[in-house]
Amino acid sequence: MITLAFLPDTENIPLHAIAQWRSGLSSADQQRIALMKGEPRKTEFVVTRKLLQTLAQQRLGVAAEVVSATGTAPMLLTADGRSIACSISHSHNAILVAINTLGAVGVDIEHHRPRSVAKVVERYFWSEGQTHFTNCSEAEGMAWFYRQWCMREALVKHQGDGNLFQLLGTPLKLTPGIRGLISQNDTTTVAVISSGEAEPELCFPNLEQDAQWTFSLLNPETHLADLTPLPSQ
Repeated sequence: MITLAFLPDTENIPLHAIAQWRSGLSSADQQRIALMKGEPRKTEFVVTRKLLQTLAQQRLGVAAEVVSATGTAPMLLTADGRSIACSISHSHNAILVAINTLGAVGVDIEHHRPRSVAKVVERYFWSEGQTHFTNCSEAEGMAWFYRQWCMREALVKHQGDGNLFQLLGTPLKLTPGIRGLISQNDTTTVAVISSGEAEPELCFPNLEQDAQWTFSLLNPETHLADLTPLPSQ
């Protein structure tokens, strides 16, 4: 099973819920938090851990702890000792997490910022991509840029290594058995690269009064579409 959860804004989470989740983290995670600078970073860490644990419990039916070392990809370690691949991405107070029981997974989320991306395309993108970008309207070009960027960021995480800017220099090609999907609206792009034949699902968390998450597959407030294959351009 391949399941994702998209949380559009951490600022709406009550402080008492964050404090409750933080108190339940492992001693190793508590030590990592103590070294972090700034409350937003600490909140992001705590919420991400809780989101992944609850997603695993509710969608997969397993109790698991998120484990990771500095500079390495996170993993879910189940109570019976199994390791399950997971991936994490943050942007502008939004969080995207994914779990894949079938193999590797990588995700990326980007909040569309009001900036010119033409210089990035001109410097790093492959020649046919540059031509396509110049023929787009401003809105179309921005959406296309974030699709290309997010898919390659997700691919780097899926592979566990790689250089984003080198990947931007060539058309995206995925080997058989690896799937790339994307969801996008006017403000946000999310992407997932996953191994395995299962169709990834995109869930939206709802925080109940008891500080517990529940998940639904559709949430009109986000205006994100279902995950779909990346267009050829």
